[in-house]
Amino acid sequence: MLVGGNGINEAQGPHVAAMIDDDRDGKPQADGRHGRSRAKDQHQLLIAFGVVNAIAAVAVHLVAGATLPLLPFLLLSLVAVAYGLVGQAPSGSGQGATVALATPPGRDLQLRRLEGASGEPSVPVVPLYRQPNALRRHRVLDPLTDLPGRDCLAASLARLIDEAQGQDEQLALIAFDIDRMKDINGIHGYAVGDQLLRIAARRLEGIARDGVFRLDGDRFVIIRRGVAGIADAEIAAVAALDRIARPIRLGKATKQEMRPSASVGIALYPDHGGDFEALMRCAEMAVDDAKRAGGRRCRLFDRGMIVAMQFRKDMERDLLEAIEAGDLTLHYQPQIDLASDRIIGVEALMRWTHKERGLIPPTTFIPIAEASGLIKPMGTWLIHEACRTVKTWQTMGLDVAMAINISAAQLRQQNLPEIVADALAENGVDACRLELELTESLFVDPSELMMRRSLEHLAEMGVGLAIDDFGTGYSSLAYLKRLPVQKIKIDKSFTQGIGREEVDEALVKVIIHLARTFGKRVLAEGVETPAQHRFLVQEGCDAAQGYLFAKPVPFAACTRHLEEDAERYGRADAIRATAG
Repeated sequence: MLVGGNGINEAQGPHVAAMIDDDRDGKPQADGRHGRSRAKDQHQLLIAFGVVNAIAAVAVHLVAGATLPLLPFLLLSLVAVAYGLVGQAPSGSGQGATVALATPPGRDLQLRRLEGASGEPSVPVVPLYRQPNALRRHRVLDPLTDLPGRDCLAASLARLIDEAQGQDEQLALIAFDIDRMKDINGIHGYAVGDQLLRIAARRLEGIARDGVFRLDGDRFVIIRRGVAGIADAEIAAVAALDRIARPIRLGKATKQEMRPSASVGIALYPDHGGDFEALMRCAEMAVDDAKRAGGRRCRLFDRGMIVAMQFRKDMERDLLEAIEAGDLTLHYQPQIDLASDRIIGVEALMRWTHKERGLIPPTTFIPIAEASGLIKPMGTWLIHEACRTVKTWQTMGLDVAMAINISAAQLRQQNLPEIVADALAENGVDACRLELELTESLFVDPSELMMRRSLEHLAEMGVGLAIDDFGTGYSSLAYLKRLPVQKIKIDKSFTQGIGREEVDEALVKVIIHLARTFGKRVLAEGVETPAQHRFLVQEGCDAAQGYLFAKPVPFAACTRHLEEDAERYGRADAIRATAG
């Protein structure tokens, strides 16, 4: 039975150990009994042997008479029982007596008995790792990974800080957070997630010379003393990051691999704090900064993170107020068909005008919305507002498609197709008039299978799908083959290199050719010059958008663009029809 996610696994049979490799002997460690002393069990065996030997000797003597010398066997039994009892008794006397445990080489780990005012020994406590089962399991070690937790980390760090003060040394507190753990649990199950955490623990133990600890959830911490500055701490962090990222095979009967990754944050003593709480806050802020940057990164704490954290908190509070007050708006950027120069669609872009700070760029508030979860209500509002706009234009005789961006958080929502269907039905808009743009980096996410189901459902409804920012680092031909997308959008970083960078021009040509090979339409973003326009027309690109045609503008201004386009090309069509 699995109790909680990534917690205590009480049924650690072979069927649960879905992952192979824990960096020791290739076998998952199910019981966590690494280096545990067997002395107590041996003494109990001696006592049992002595009792059984005595009973057997007496029984044989009574049955066989005096033919068996009874005294030597009784003496042997007495010695065995006595030795076993002496071995179980507490050793040593006086304050600070210790009982050493059998531990792996390199660990100086002991049990220490502390005496109270009465001189009687108190309950043993473990300063770091090991303790007899009953106490160890419930008071010191994490039962999943067999690592010490936050209390042991605080005690160990306090001791090392005291030592470092006397020797004028630096310490590094290195925090690790396993990336996308929630998705791994959701897709592969908590048993696989638990095993991943065990493997990560063993891998970190293999290089942690001064201790590795597991905090809540998927966060681990390493202490490293005697570091020679920032570079030394970063080298240690990157080495651990590489070790965690080694591939793991899922199950014995499959070749499927998982490549875990982690985000890392570093805090230094005494530069960033003088005690456990201060250093831990700094390390966790650095980890969070690494995760916001996309994971698989290492960040060293700096004071600017405190200012940035306060700014994000203020923005999150104000953004929530703006959503509730209806202060968000949409701007629209026309998309041009390059064969006819007509407007064939618009992209809806969210805008927020702060009551004190003015216009906040989407690059600032969208990441805050995604990290806080506010992106979900914002996304629902965007879908409904876009459909209302399409309906308004249709009543004016302006028939165009509407493209909107969808975030990873929205795509993970199992009810996204229902949200879209409700917005379309509420406004009486055909599904083919709505297009969802999906950032290409979404599809490196472990929850891709779940997202693909939503995309397939949307495609069946008739909603258009496009891959945005194509070519920015995660390109894969497999996406074009297995995802039900109809359009590819070339990222503006490539488009803007046309005429200046031969490599960018070559990449644009390749993307257009790939799109045609797979039967997809292709649109180029960020078109700003006539030279870029001519190049795209010459290469057979289908559509484009950018400042050369129009900037993102509010509803009224975009409506004027659409009316002018309809009047111009409508009149030209009428002239051609008359001439014909």
